[in-house]
Amino acid sequence: MQNCVAIGLLLYSFVTGCAHSARSTTPPSGKPMSQVKVLTYNMLHGFKPSGLTYKASESTLVHQARLELQLGQLSVVQPEVLLLQEVNPLPAMADAYVAAFMGLGLKYTEVHQVDACGVRLAPGLAAVPGLNNGLAVLVKDPLRLRKVKGLKLSGGFGFCTDFVGLQTDEFRYALIAEVEDPYTGMKVLVVSLHLHSGIERNAFFIQEIKKAVDQEKVRREDFEGLVATLEQSQERRLDEIRVLVKELQKLQAQETYVGTIIGGDFNFEPDDPEYRELERVGFRDAHTIASSKADVYSLDPQRNLIAKEGIRDVPSALREAMKPLPDSQQGWMLEDYQTGISQARRIDFLFLMAKPSESMKGCMRLELFGEPTTVSTALGSDHFGVLATYIADATQC
Repeated sequence: MQNCVAIGLLLYSFVTGCAHSARSTTPPSGKPMSQVKVLTYNMLHGFKPSGLTYKASESTLVHQARLELQLGQLSVVQPEVLLLQEVNPLPAMADAYVAAFMGLGLKYTEVHQVDACGVRLAPGLAAVPGLNNGLAVLVKDPLRLRKVKGLKLSGGFGFCTDFVGLQTDEFRYALIAEVEDPYTGMKVLVVSLHLHSGIERNAFFIQEIKKAVDQEKVRREDFEGLVATLEQSQERRLDEIRVLVKELQKLQAQETYVGTIIGGDFNFEPDDPEYRELERVGFRDAHTIASSKADVYSLDPQRNLIAKEGIRDVPSALREAMKPLPDSQQGWMLEDYQTGISQARRIDFLFLMAKPSESMKGCMRLELFGEPTTVSTALGSDHFGVLATYIADATQC
């Protein structure tokens, strides 16, 4: 990383105008930003699996109402950087966000990457016409944005693009982009991603099963197959993280960046193996840096009615893995599963990597985005977004 007066959080460089010493030229003149807001948000594409295909999980009216609510909430917050998941359909929806902001007098630019397309032969000619789901990054003027790569993290044969695609398996991508502050001349890498989901709360249920075995409530051999299935989902996410980190290291070697921001729906929780892997390679959870003392539960079925509806479904992979178990143990496992996924948890994160700071001259706040209010209980998604705000002037914190 750079030899600039360090940060502990790479957003500090954006708001202070600290220029990295690797540049021999003088950074462009201008006033650096007094604060930077970065938002990661799973927008909810509105489809659900149905056999070998997908079908809409909501009516057109409900879908449109959600989108309008999302845009209204975004226009109030006006983040400098938006890292979005489940944007559907692309590229039309990304263009719609930019146009909506323009109508409010806000100039944003966008880049995107499709990660779920089914079989799509041409615009309007697809096995699931309304499905062209994926990732997007938007930045607000004066920041400059460039797509670096749509990196395939996992999945079988095939590909997804804006207008054509062939998908026979679940794909997972990371959208890597470059964001430049024209006032300081500095660049950061930003990543929007959505890791493999599989059976939810893998690490949690592995521990629950081990606890039951230790208490001699169940036989270890009965649950070996189920634990193996749960560990497969974990290992797939770990592999996805390793693919991403390898690519980011290569990009960092090619050009000097202030640091990297990764945001998205990670489908793991703090202290899970995947979380520790990101920490091991140098990423820090923004929650551990921010002054916020409370957890920001981005998936909270108790407060989010859309998320609550989703906990009724039992993943087919879990049902298949439980088949060898006696009926009584299947019942225990399903009951435990429903209890576990009903709990609030953090699965959407902002991870940051930059050179450790000697001093923090400002502060960072972390809060949820899209929560119900006393005025309106309407919700834009089954996830709440995670919004980080870095303020350069500590007296304003």
